[in-house]
Parts: sequence; C-alpha cells; structure tokens
Amino acid sequence: MRDDIKEFNAVEAVAWKFIEAVKNGKSEIVKPYFYEKAVFFGQLNEETYQSGDIQEFYNTIDKMGPVGEDYIARVDVLALEKTIAVVRVIEDNWHGYKFTDVLNLNKINGEWKIVAKVYDTLTQN
Repeated sequence: MRDDIKEFNAVEAVAWKFIEAVKNGKSEIVKPYFYEKAVFFGQLNEETYQSGDIQEFYNTIDKMGPVGEDYIARVDVLALEKTIAVVRVIEDNWHGYKFTDVLNLNKINGEWKIVAKVYDTLTQN
C-alpha cells in the first residue's frame, strides 16, 4: 500500500530546504534537516572529490556563498517506504556546475532527516 501523500510532501519539503540552503550559500537553513551523524560522498569532474562528515558539506556551502540568478533546481521523490525515502535533486548553474544529488532520508522520532547525500557533477558547457 502506498504511503499517504502528506508523507511525500514532507519529504519533498526537506529537499526544497536543501535547495534553499545551497542557493543562498547558508548551511544553517538545511542543518536542522540533516541527521547529526549524516555522511556524504561525491564525484566532481569524474574524480572522487569528498566523503565523510556532513560538516564538510556545510563548510562548502558557506564558503561558496549564494548562486547567480541562473540557478535552477528540481526535486523528484523516487521512493518512500514507511520510514525511508530516496530523493533526487537536480541543479543547474551552481557555481559553474550541474549537480545531481541523491538524498537518503529516515523518519526519526516523527521527523524526516537526511542521513546520507551522494552526488555527481558535470561542468557547465
């Protein structure tokens, strides 16, 4: 049986907070939506770039700052099963890159939290 649509909306709302944070270059916007021990791994220009504690991701957002007017993003909720969800975030024009992020979420104490972020990038052409 499919989960209630309000759960899909709640998961999507977390992803939009992620987008708001990277768009504005302010990690504090998204920190409440990440699990405190969240991890990330990503590829930049087909090379392994970073992995580890989510604080490194926060540092990157804050260091890079806000994006330009040409930044666009979309959210796709790919899967939702009781207490787990998978979301794809596609971004264009983030400081010269096209990003695809996959966010894994768990419902912890009634709240959706990002527990892992995996990404890949392409240089804008």
